[in-house]
Parts: sequence; structure tokens; C-alpha cells
Amino acid sequence: MIELIDHIGEVELRVVSPTLEGLYAEALLGLARECLDGDPGQPDERRPVELRSSGPDTLLADLLNEAVYLMDADGFVASDLEDARVEGGALRGTLAGRREPGARALVKAATYHGLSVRPADGGWEGRVVLDV
Repeated sequence: MIELIDHIGEVELRVVSPTLEGLYAEALLGLARECLDGDPGQPDERRPVELRSSGPDTLLADLLNEAVYLMDADGFVASDLEDARVEGGALRGTLAGRREPGARALVKAATYHGLSVRPADGGWEGRVVLDV
């Protein structure tokens, strides 16, 4: 489940998934939908990703910031995370997405304000504020 909550100059992204890896994948899809104003379509390009952070919450922000960078620098819109492995504060996997020539990174960054990733109802819940 993905929920976007508008704030002035920012959007809060709330994501729920049965697995931690699924939570990160859903967050990428939510970011892609926000930046493309709709469905990002089927991925046709893949890129490896490897991140290390202090914990699952900061890893979420770092992953989204990597996606924002790729969108801004290369027009690559990551909408899924495949073959993901999370161990401690490390994430390894494959970003799946597509190049969108008209894509603009409407999101400047994922912030640490209100950032959380926690177990919830037998799965995981994450919240991150996106600076737009």
C-alpha cells in the first residue's frame, strides 16, 4: 500500500509491505508515480544498486535519494527493486525502471524529518518526507 500526504513544499510518503525488501520496492514505485504524475509503465532497463547506511530508516532515504539522482542526471525512473537483499544497514539489488525523456525530478530529496521504518501488523511500515 502506498499513501501520499501533501504538505506545503513537501509530500509524506507512507508505505506498507509484508517484507522490508517489499517496502523499499513500494517506496520506489510511490516516488516514480509522484514524479511522473501517474503509472511509470513496465520496466525495460535495470541497474545494480548497493547502499550502506546506519539502519533501515536511513537506508530508505538513501535509496530514494539515489533514485532522485538517477532521474535528474540520466532520466532513469526507477519504479521497482528486484533481487533485493537487506542485511543490517546494507541493501543490494537491482533497480528496475525506464528512461523517460520528459521526466523531471519533481522531488528534490528524501529528508530525515519524520523518517521511520518499523515492524507493523506482521509486516513493515515506512514514512519519509519528500522535499518537492
